[in-house]
Amino acid sequence: MKIPLCFIAAAAVAALAPAGCDPIAEPQLCGQIPHGGCPVGRGGTCDDAACRALYDCLEGAWTEAARCDSAGEPAGDRDAGAGGGPGACEVVTLDRSGEAAGCSPALQQPDCPADAAETCVDTACWTGCIDFFLCAEEGWRAIAYCDEQGRVTVAP
Repeated sequence: MKIPLCFIAAAAVAALAPAGCDPIAEPQLCGQIPHGGCPVGRGGTCDDAACRALYDCLEGAWTEAARCDSAGEPAGDRDAGAGGGPGACEVVTLDRSGEAAGCSPALQQPDCPADAAETCVDTACWTGCIDFFLCAEEGWRAIAYCDEQGRVTVAP
């Protein structure tokens, strides 16, 4: 019995195809989203009054994609944030002077880019990040870290 050449070629291609595929990378989970944040990748929108900001999970860290207008928030929530009452968010402010782009090698968990720290002091460490780095001309520079209490501390 003769087997047509086209069947042999098709079988050879089918057998070799999986060998050329790249392995599927493990997803990097971001953990708890910062307080008042909504995930962009799961339908989060600023139309939702509970969303103060939209976040995207990038390389294992929550990165703010957009701030939402607080006009839809109840007055009690706006006052609490401004006055330091319950639910207040002390925002992490980092010195980004000397920031550059294109640092390598890429950061790996638990090291995260500075963007992941610029949320609330009390919740930024919920992402699983321990140290936060800024891409500068000389390479990655440590700019903040999670202290023993789980709060972001800006490096001196």
